[in-house]
Amino acid sequence: MNKHPLASATAYMTTAALLFGVMAILAKGAAAHLPGPQIAFIRFLVRLIACIGATTRIRMRANNWRGLFWRGAFGGAAVLCYFLAIEHLTVGMATLLNYTAPVFTALWAWLFLHERIGRGTLGALAITTTGVGLVIAGNAPPGSVGLGPWQVVGILSSILSGAAVATIREVRKTDGSWEIFAAFCVAGSLFTGVPALRHWTTPTTLEWAMMVGVGATSVVAQLMMTHALRDLPAAAAGVLFQLTPVAVLVFGRVFYGERPGPLAIGGATVTLVGVSWGAWLAAAPKRVQPVPPEEP
Repeated sequence: MNKHPLASATAYMTTAALLFGVMAILAKGAAAHLPGPQIAFIRFLVRLIACIGATTRIRMRANNWRGLFWRGAFGGAAVLCYFLAIEHLTVGMATLLNYTAPVFTALWAWLFLHERIGRGTLGALAITTTGVGLVIAGNAPPGSVGLGPWQVVGILSSILSGAAVATIREVRKTDGSWEIFAAFCVAGSLFTGVPALRHWTTPTTLEWAMMVGVGATSVVAQLMMTHALRDLPAAAAGVLFQLTPVAVLVFGRVFYGERPGPLAIGGATVTLVGVSWGAWLAAAPKRVQPVPPEEP
């Protein structure tokens, strides 16, 4: 029997956040030669194998087919945009943009699920938006605002991810976590498979290893995150999940020599404060069960 469940859950969530950071670093390494959709496609195939393995022990039965479709569609499109951003931007910026999703979740839930949005959430969104603007400006070439098409794709990945989590709020009332996860993997395979197969680039042995590593680390991190959420409050989990973009910024500096300027570092700090605050507010005690943070 675990005598310290909260400490163990915190350790699991911290490790999961760091593993998602490792996943991003492996994806960036593979993206030096391979298209982003191809890396994302192999990632989803690895996760589908995990789902197939789960069916030997768990009986899956879908109920809300429409909700599962939209959860998969939003999530698959979000991952496609995220991996495209990793391919064309620094891995630190791509991950930071993607991890602003919690504040967009609140907006989607307000628009489509009629959940109340408070002043605190609007404040978190304003802080996050300001931080993202500073990061983009800090990484822009002299005389440029820095908001190019791939920065827009990175922001779109966050908006779509927020929509996916908002959809989970509704689907979780009728379907289990494995059904939701499987829908995500199936839709993600379709979204990434078409561009991946159209522009397939033959990987080297090392690149195959990195792509499989992207899938394997994401599966392990997902399982650890799910295990942690059994004992860890959702608010704390949402804040701990922001360790991923922090870790990726550090890993990007160590492995790829990415050097964000002072303005970009300040913007990243502001962004993380806004997102963490938004995640904390989103997981405050409510009548409905709070939704855990969404993995990328």
